[in-house]
Amino acid sequence: MSYIDLNKHIVTLAGLPKCPEPVVSAYFDLTRPIEELVEQFSGWVQVAHSTYEEAGQAQFIAATERIQKWLLNNNEEGHSAAVFSRAGMPGFFLPLTFKVPLKTYFKADLLPAIFPLVEIRDRFNRFVVVFASRDSARIIEMNLGETSLELLAERPEPAERHGREWTREHYNSTVREQNEKFVNEQANIVEQLMGKRGHNALIMVGEPQYTSRLKNALPRHLAEKVVDQIQTGFTDQRIKNILNDVVKSYLKVESTESETAVERLFHAYHKNQLGIFGVAATAVALQVDQVRELIISSSLRHGDREVLVRLASQHQVPIETVLASESLDAQGGVGAILRFSGVLDGD
Repeated sequence: MSYIDLNKHIVTLAGLPKCPEPVVSAYFDLTRPIEELVEQFSGWVQVAHSTYEEAGQAQFIAATERIQKWLLNNNEEGHSAAVFSRAGMPGFFLPLTFKVPLKTYFKADLLPAIFPLVEIRDRFNRFVVVFASRDSARIIEMNLGETSLELLAERPEPAERHGREWTREHYNSTVREQNEKFVNEQANIVEQLMGKRGHNALIMVGEPQYTSRLKNALPRHLAEKVVDQIQTGFTDQRIKNILNDVVKSYLKVESTESETAVERLFHAYHKNQLGIFGVAATAVALQVDQVRELIISSSLRHGDREVLVRLASQHQVPIETVLASESLDAQGGVGAILRFSGVLDGD
């Protein structure tokens, strides 16, 4: 699952029209045994179906049976899955698998539950990793926790010394030129990749002498996007394990970005009244296309979260999800940075 594809699916789900038939949203942690997941899902279905009238029960059961059938026959590799199903006319069925973790969670409503998808899109954004060594550089694009593109740059073989004219100084000068050319080649590849695909974060892995040399060769606007340097040697066999550490490092960076987003929100509120707080006011601002960025706490009530991220997705508004912020929670758990002032009264 790529970031771009996930974004398209979120927009599709956010625009799904409301119908009398319920939409079942099922999130599965696929690291658990399938038998356990089926048992847990079946138990939830038994309890939830009794809340519907007879006609609604039939549609609900039909939707859940399709999900259970998919779960039992799924052959796609992944750490988690999100499956959306609605029976009736028009029916709807969308299974998605991911290489990032999701908690097992079930919900039946007139519209799909999309906040967990918005949350992983925000937390596991695309970024670039460079494994820099003396002789090569692996430049990897990480996309929702998995490798989506890998490029390789290799240092040319040192020039051979020929004849008397190749003094030690001449030879060392040639090697330095080759090394500088190699580092500049790496920097050019990183610049082209990040510029073309819109990445905002770069993590470097390798011994300090190689990562520092590469960072110094980057243009200033890219050097500022280096969010971490993991100083360690590596082999091809260790890269997979190191990538797990890289993802953990990026999640810490993302957590810091969430805190920064909350600070930006308060700054906009206090400085020029371009920040607002609260569910009602934020919903109104989203409806009139006034919002530049939605900043929302994961602890906000389920129904409110879904309404707001659905509106934001329909209007293509960037969303920053915040795992824990006492200051944001104290202001209602959600806020927005506005494009212009004069928000309508949401009360």
